[in-house]
Amino acid sequence: MSRFKFAAIALALTASCAASGAQAKQISIGAIIYARDSQFWQQIEQGMKDAAKKYDVTLAVGLNQRQLSTEAQVVENFMTRQVNALIIPPLDSQASEAAARRAAKQGITVIDYDTTFKDPNIASHTIGVDSFKLAAGVTADMRRALDKNGGGKVALITLPPTNPNMKVRRDGAMSNLTGDNIKVVSEVAAATPDAGASAFETILQRTPDISAVWASNSGSLSGAAAAAKRTKSNVKLYGVDMSVELAKAMLDPNGKVYAVSDQQPYKVGYAAVETAVESLTGKKPPREVKVPVKVYSRDDPKDVQSYIDLIDSLGK
Repeated sequence: MSRFKFAAIALALTASCAASGAQAKQISIGAIIYARDSQFWQQIEQGMKDAAKKYDVTLAVGLNQRQLSTEAQVVENFMTRQVNALIIPPLDSQASEAAARRAAKQGITVIDYDTTFKDPNIASHTIGVDSFKLAAGVTADMRRALDKNGGGKVALITLPPTNPNMKVRRDGAMSNLTGDNIKVVSEVAAATPDAGASAFETILQRTPDISAVWASNSGSLSGAAAAAKRTKSNVKLYGVDMSVELAKAMLDPNGKVYAVSDQQPYKVGYAAVETAVESLTGKKPPREVKVPVKVYSRDDPKDVQSYIDLIDSLGK
């Protein structure tokens, strides 16, 4: 081979590599979160940002504000911007499908997380915890505490029926709350602190001698905790999704929050962007990327403090 031909091939290879590098840097990702009003979504967003920084990709984050119409508009905006990947937590497993399906037809890689589409063909990857295990993990602690006292009456604060996670989390919670010594006497739906406080007070009015309450998300659990403190109730509280407020309640000797199972949202957000990058660069990540559930308990105060330290570090 002549040195001129060799030089030409080398030049072509160099140009090809440069093009590949440029293509990787040009990856654009549109991600949706509900809002920035809770530590759950703040951690999700921070995880996404850190992964985008590591992989040197462009990340735009939109808020659906818990409204289907807003969610659809955010998706349309990302389509107009011609993002390469859409990361979305569907507000409704069916109603959210139309906008995401249009994005997929445009050639955008769709990744769902936190909740999933009913049609599994819309998203190429799903990121998150097993919601059944998420709920069951903390009610296992709840059941052990109840059994030590011979059982008792319990109540559930479930997610609203329209939430895709409502049934699976309820089923997970109930998997440990069966038997002759346990009686589920009340169920109230709530998802926000105000609604959680109201739900807790309703439960107390219905059954004053309730032993424990399980709440299906951080908002309803924090509301229940505030109501328990205000009413000076001795009901033990358990629930899903950690926050600094709940961590401090577990460290408070007079607090009523006993255990919380966490989705590790920072890791969920990080994994979502990482999976998008891997998919777009041909690395073929798994169809379902599972983040392990972590249960925090007041019986392990050092572990609870480590959560507070983690949140503090994310803000620096």
